[in-house]
Parts: sequence; structure tokens; C-alpha cells
Amino acid sequence: MISRALDTWGAFEFFKDRTLMVRENGKKTVCLVPSELEAVAPMHPYIMGLAIGELKKQFVPSMAGADLFARSGNRNEFYITVNENAEKLILYGRDVMGESILEASGMLGENELVIILNSRLEAIGIGRTRFAGRSLLQKGRITVTTLMDAGYYLREEG
Repeated sequence: MISRALDTWGAFEFFKDRTLMVRENGKKTVCLVPSELEAVAPMHPYIMGLAIGELKKQFVPSMAGADLFARSGNRNEFYITVNENAEKLILYGRDVMGESILEASGMLGENELVIILNSRLEAIGIGRTRFAGRSLLQKGRITVTTLMDAGYYLREEG
């Protein structure tokens, strides 16, 4: 399941020779483990590395995972790019309006998980599409629901 998910996000090659472990603590968290920690990580699950996602019915990337996928993977149809105004709103947890989308694949289906990128191709959120294909570009309608955003960490600190 993890290999298929990494392939979906275009990051399979990046993770090919790296160690991934699943930490179970009420939920199944997928962690990227540095080679220096491979031997001790199973004995000390709290130091397992960077949490890149969670196994549910399907693999759901974390914000750290989405950022890593966007930096190291091949962007494909599961990424959308938004304008600067939408970036600010998404970082406050708002959803994506169709006219804010700069780039989206016509191959996207309804109810698909997508990584939301800003114009500099940095991961700023994870969303779920409400429409399929070019219907994502509808003006005046929310077309992608924001599930997670990079601004969450800043809002929760204060």
C-alpha cells in the first residue's frame, strides 16, 4: 500500500533505497528513518524519524510528507497549484475556490486527495477535490476542501 501511494505522489524513486517504518500508537504512522537510526528505531519507537503519513483506508500524507513529496518527487495529476491570494487563505485553513487554481490536471477525479502547492511549488496543504477534471476551475465555487495546511502549526503554537 505504501509503495503504491509513493508511486501515486511521484516519489517512489526517491524512497526506493530509504527505510520506512510503521509506528503503531493508536494509529499507523509511516516514518522515514535515517540510516543512522535504522538499528535503534525498532527498540525506541519515539525516535523513528520523520512522519510522512498515516495508513488509514489509504495512505494519507502528513504536511511533512507532502512537502517532501513536492520537493523530491515528480509532480503529476495529484498536485494543484494556487495563486498567491489563495495561498494566504489556505494557510489559515480556508478551502480553495476554482478561480484560485493556476494549474490542475484534467485527469483528476472527484473526491481525490491532492497536494496543494503555491506558485513557488512549495507544499502548503493537502486537500480533497469536490469536482472532477476541468470542473475544478469553476468560478465562484469551492472546488477543493482543505484537509490540512502548513499554517496549522503556527496557529496552534499561540
